[in-house]
Amino acid sequence: MEAAGVNYDSDTTIELDSDGDEVMFADDREESLQRQETSMEVPGTSASVQSITQFAPSTSQSTASPSVAGALDQDSLQLERSSPQKSQGDGKKQVNCDKAKDHYDDGSMCSICLEMWSNSGNHRLSSLRCGHFFGHSCIMRWLKSGSQNGMKRCPQCNEKARKKEIRLHYARKLQALDTADRDWLKGQLDTVKREKNMLELELARANLNQRLLQEELSELRQTLMQMQETEARCTRHDVQKSDPTSVKNMGFYRSFQVHAGDCRVLAYNKYLSLLVASQYYPVFRSYGLSKFDTRILNSPQMFPIHEKEIRDLAFHPLRYDMLLSVSLDQSAKLFDVANNRIFEIYPSDNPLWSCCWDVVNTNLFYVGTSKGAVIQHDIRYSTKPVWKITTPNDSSPVTSIAAIPACPGRTLARGGFLACTLNSCWAYEGCDADYVGTQLPFDGPFVSLKYDKASDHVLISTRPNIHFPYSRHIVCQLPKTSADSRPDVICAPVHTFQGGTSQKLLSRPCLVPVCGEDTLVAAYQESLKTIALWSMSSGEQILTCPAYLPLIDLCPIGNNSSNYLVALSTRSFALYHYN
Repeated sequence: MEAAGVNYDSDTTIELDSDGDEVMFADDREESLQRQETSMEVPGTSASVQSITQFAPSTSQSTASPSVAGALDQDSLQLERSSPQKSQGDGKKQVNCDKAKDHYDDGSMCSICLEMWSNSGNHRLSSLRCGHFFGHSCIMRWLKSGSQNGMKRCPQCNEKARKKEIRLHYARKLQALDTADRDWLKGQLDTVKREKNMLELELARANLNQRLLQEELSELRQTLMQMQETEARCTRHDVQKSDPTSVKNMGFYRSFQVHAGDCRVLAYNKYLSLLVASQYYPVFRSYGLSKFDTRILNSPQMFPIHEKEIRDLAFHPLRYDMLLSVSLDQSAKLFDVANNRIFEIYPSDNPLWSCCWDVVNTNLFYVGTSKGAVIQHDIRYSTKPVWKITTPNDSSPVTSIAAIPACPGRTLARGGFLACTLNSCWAYEGCDADYVGTQLPFDGPFVSLKYDKASDHVLISTRPNIHFPYSRHIVCQLPKTSADSRPDVICAPVHTFQGGTSQKLLSRPCLVPVCGEDTLVAAYQESLKTIALWSMSSGEQILTCPAYLPLIDLCPIGNNSSNYLVALSTRSFALYHYN
């Protein structure tokens, strides 16, 4: 057997058959198999392929291998050129489809919204327990409302899923839309918007405050002009009898604003030079007192004491630091004005409207209820009332109570008190341990009642009615008793001063003592918006002064050098100086 020649410079390997007679190149065998498969698909090439597959040279022809390889290369080139062009077009379509498919599956797009997820923000990368990835906001919305039949499942594999199984991912090499700068800018934009809204709100508040201050400034300027005119308009009326001790003029001196409002009543203690006024305290949501030192005319101090509106105040006639107050919260309280504390509370079954101290026994005080009853308390005993008396056939509120001292030789010689309701006036005289009541012969409706111990006169104020179209201020005197006097006459009218044509407010007048022997009656005329002063000695109106706010209470105060009339409205009280 003859050995076959081998070309070691070539990469082609040679295999020998089992007998060693035939030799086939390995590359040629593989090429022949490919040609057979091609000949089955492409017609017209079977002859060439068959000739190649049947090619089996002898060992003597092994040196002709380069020519055979060249023939094979030419045949393969022919097959490639003869293949149809349609296969190329189909290949391009297949590649495009694969690229499109890979575009949705390349891990950069959410399969719910078909948008790229981000590495921050609401659409950041998250996955379920099954391993599928979605945008966080999309999968949260899907599990909340996108599931069918109430079952929460994965949108891709339909496996059960829950919100607590959602996991956020932080991948370094994940292809995600970088929205960090955008989210930061959005945060900055939201911050700027909030700051802008706050600035706009502050600007609106500033504009509102400016407008309110301008309106208040205009009102104050107008009030100043009116008050400057007041001194010129406050002229003394001519009277038939000249009295050198009468008031010659009165002018506005000073005012104090009460911003909370709801002022109601005044009380003055000349021994302490202390003026108190009731008002509302919005901070404590209660009603209390404003203390005002009349010697230095300072700003008032404020102390809350009642839950509802205070209706009346009265200082103790001997213990000057003890102040009695009654309120609509169904209680009477004793307040220490020196230490600013409450040291006793007297509850009641009904709202209280009025109060006063007994001038005979200063341990007793009276309170008037909203049901027309008068209750007596003793500060030495418990908070329970000593006795209670009800006004016959009248259940209207008791607006005023005035204690009368004992004085032999006149009516109410053993002392007692006067009570004024909205519909009637009564005089009660002490009789042993009880009181005997007598109705006063005056027509209502009534506003208030005052008693002046110095002049021993009573001032009764009424509203207009059918018989009297004007409000009236009736000055009465407790007459002397004698054998010829009528026992049924307790208060004898001395003067009747005519006020305005209307009076809706329960405005309380007052008695103003002046130097000498005269006493003035000061009252607010609601229809005329003025403060009128009448002389009790002459019975004539001597002075009028404009009042620009509806007045509720009047109170005279004074010291050694000056005399003032305090006028209280719901939001301020003003001082008028008179001489």
